[in-house]
Amino acid sequence: MGKVVLYIAQSLDGYISRENGDIDWLRDDQDYGFDTFFESVNTVIMGRKTYEHIFELAEEFPYKNKDVYVVSRMKEGYDEYATYIQPEQISPLIEVLKNDQDKTIWLVGGAQLIYLFISLDLIDEFQIAIQPTLIGNGIPLFEKNEMEQQLDLTDVKKFDDGMLILTYRRHQ
Repeated sequence: MGKVVLYIAQSLDGYISRENGDIDWLRDDQDYGFDTFFESVNTVIMGRKTYEHIFELAEEFPYKNKDVYVVSRMKEGYDEYATYIQPEQISPLIEVLKNDQDKTIWLVGGAQLIYLFISLDLIDEFQIAIQPTLIGNGIPLFEKNEMEQQLDLTDVKKFDDGMLILTYRRHQ
């Protein structure tokens, strides 16, 4: 059975990017285990803004060999790289994907989509990389909400440059 994993990096003060979407503060000189994680991924799910921003950041679409779903209220159908789905289609899609595969379903972001997945209780594992950089302001990893969810810490990886990767699972 597959699992939904939020695998994402944030600054020490809790931001996934600057207000304009820049991630220039994020170190990319080490792998931090990303390649191994990426090999475990079959499906990528992201929000429309994140999807559109990828084309500004990368010369080539990085998820060509993955099934990509973009959650959008504005677009339908599909394009060269992705299938667009409406927010109300997420739960049924996740159920099918988890039952049809043993691989990882990667929730890429952003904060609105993460909030939606948390509110639907669809995230099985949180892998949060924390870079020891304070950027002051930006787009937060988690939106403010009224929900509480208990998580269990299952792993901590510490790197020489101060990067941490914390892995949590939903509390059973």
